[in-house]
Amino acid sequence: MARIADSTRDNYPDDLKYVWDKLARDGAGRPANIFVAMGNNPALTRAYTRFGNVLWPECGLDARTREIVILRCAHLRHSVYEWHQHVRIGRVAGVTDDEIRAVRNWQHGEVFTAPERVLLAYVDSLAETDHPATDIYEALLAHYSPAAVVGITLLAAYYFMTAKFLGALEVAPEGEFVGWDL
Repeated sequence: MARIADSTRDNYPDDLKYVWDKLARDGAGRPANIFVAMGNNPALTRAYTRFGNVLWPECGLDARTREIVILRCAHLRHSVYEWHQHVRIGRVAGVTDDEIRAVRNWQHGEVFTAPERVLLAYVDSLAETDHPATDIYEALLAHYSPAAVVGITLLAAYYFMTAKFLGALEVAPEGEFVGWDL
């Protein structure tokens, strides 16, 4: 159970009810739990989803690689909800179960390509400090454009923030947790 009351469509002012309606895709008229909690502040819910909707296609990564980054963020922040959601989304984007499991210990084994390993090292560095080491940053620039580096950095920061929100408000995943090991 979340620490905050569930929002409802009635919590939304008339000019923002469309946000609830757009997020309520399950046929029951209820958005995902993250948005039910976040919906206590409809204007911020709109801003959060708008940014996410631009971030995904503009982050400089294909959908599969984007999901690998998000899964790593979820693991690093121990975000059950984020992991649960993005296992499903990652599978749709082409991430295999072996890759999903490998995200947790990517340094061991050779599941990921060299650019993906650099990307994961950068995400790990961002989780530890606001100033990634020069060698990690330069390695990232060797594989990704400056525009992509901006997108990757914002993507990781967005999902670290999301994990903080989910954890602070104890938002539960929809259904039984998929598990860290699948």
